[in-house]
Amino acid sequence: MKVLVSIILRQLIFAVWLLAMWVLYCTPACTHPIEHLIAAPVAVLIPAAVIMRRLCSDPRFMRWLDEQRQ
Repeated sequence: MKVLVSIILRQLIFAVWLLAMWVLYCTPACTHPIEHLIAAPVAVLIPAAVIMRRLCSDPRFMRWLDEQRQ
């Protein structure tokens, strides 16, 4: 179950990153595409990593994962 959750979370992170790229490149809001191309992964992946670390260190979440395995 842990593997499935990690795969789903990776796909969600990638989907959010793709959405950020679409907003940056396909809307008139983009004035500096190179800076956005560099900044978007940092702006999306770092907060996602922080959230995942907090979530995985929470004993309630780990108990919930254990319950889902059974």
